[in-house]
Amino acid sequence: MLRRAALLIILTSPLHAQEVTLRHGDVTLLADFVEAEDTTAPVALITHGTLAHKDMELVETMQDALAERGISSLAHSLSFGIDRREGMADCDAPHTHLDTDADDEIAAWIDWLGDEGHEIPLLIGHSRGGKQVARVAAGRDDLSGVVLMAPATVRSTERGRARYGDALDTVLAEARAAKPDAMLDVPNLLYCRDAKASAASVLSYYDGPATGADIYAADIAAPVLVILAQKDAVLPEAPAAYVPLRGDTLDVKIVEDADHMFLDFFTDDAADLIEAFVADLDAEAEQEKVDFASADLEYGAYLAQECSSCHRESDDTEAVPALNGLDADHIYYALEDYATGLRGNAAMGLVARSLDEEQRIALSAHFSLQED
Repeated sequence: MLRRAALLIILTSPLHAQEVTLRHGDVTLLADFVEAEDTTAPVALITHGTLAHKDMELVETMQDALAERGISSLAHSLSFGIDRREGMADCDAPHTHLDTDADDEIAAWIDWLGDEGHEIPLLIGHSRGGKQVARVAAGRDDLSGVVLMAPATVRSTERGRARYGDALDTVLAEARAAKPDAMLDVPNLLYCRDAKASAASVLSYYDGPATGADIYAADIAAPVLVILAQKDAVLPEAPAAYVPLRGDTLDVKIVEDADHMFLDFFTDDAADLIEAFVADLDAEAEQEKVDFASADLEYGAYLAQECSSCHRESDDTEAVPALNGLDADHIYYALEDYATGLRGNAAMGLVARSLDEEQRIALSAHFSLQED
C-alpha cells in the first residue's frame, strides 16, 4: 500500500502526544496526534508555515490549547522530499520539493484520519501553510471547516519573488530550458539564500501568477475562519486582503497585540476563536444529524444478509472490513460517499446507489449494534 501508518506513544507532553508515521511515496511523513477527552468535535489537521515543522512552539502550544478545549489535533511536518524530516528545513540541502507536494501530503493525512475513523476534519494552516491549506480546501467538499492563521497573501508571494530582484526572469528562463531534475544554483528559494534547487522546484514556486490564501478562499465550500494578528509585521497587508472577504461562510477575527507567531497567551486567544468556530460547526451538524433511533432494525438485519457475505471478521488486513460495531454515522456516510462517487469502489458504488435513505439508516443502525 502507498500509505501505511503506525502510532507510537511518546511522552512528549502531559497530554501524551502520539507520534504518527505515514509512508507516502518514497518518504516517511511525521506527525503528532494529541487526543482530547470526551469530544465529538472534528479532529484538526494542522499545517505549519514556511520551512517549519510540527514541533515549533506555536504548533505544540496550539495542540495543547485545543485539547484543553475538547478538540483533538494532528500536526504534521511537510517532508520537502526528506525522509522522516525533523526540525527546520535545511537550506544547505538540495531542494527537489515542489510547492504542490504540500497539497498531496495534506491530502494523505486527511485520508489517514478517515481510515482511523476521524472523518470530515477541520483544517488549520499557519502562514504559508494557510495558503496551502486554502488551496487544498478549495478543491474538496468533505471538510467540516477551515481555519487560516495569518495566512500568506498574494502580496506576500510577490514580496518573496522580489527578493530575486532582476535575476528572477533569468533564473526562470534557465529553469524552463533545463530538464526538470537538473540542479541549478539560484540566489534564493523561499527563505534559503544561495540555494541549490532542481529546475522543477524553482518553477513550482516562482513560475506563473502569484497566489495567496486570499485567492483560494472564495472557492472553499466549508465554513472558513481567518485569524489575523494585529501586529503582524510579516503580513501587514493581511487585514486589507481578508476583511473584505467576510460573508456568510467566511469570518475574519483579529487578535489584538498578537504578532505573526501568536506566541504566549495569544495562542490561547486564537484557540478560543477556534473553539467558538467549532461550536458553531457542531450546532449546524446537530441540525442535520441522522435519526438512527427510529431505524427499523429488523429491516436492517434483513438487508445485512447481503452485506455479510463479503464483510466478515478476518485476520487478513487486506480483506473486506467487517462492519459489526462500527459507528452508525461512519457506515451511513460511507454509503453516501460510495453512492456519490466520493469514495471510489465500483462494487460498493452499485450497492450504495441501490439503497434509499431508509435502507441506509436501517443498515447503519443494525451493524452499529452488533458486537465486533
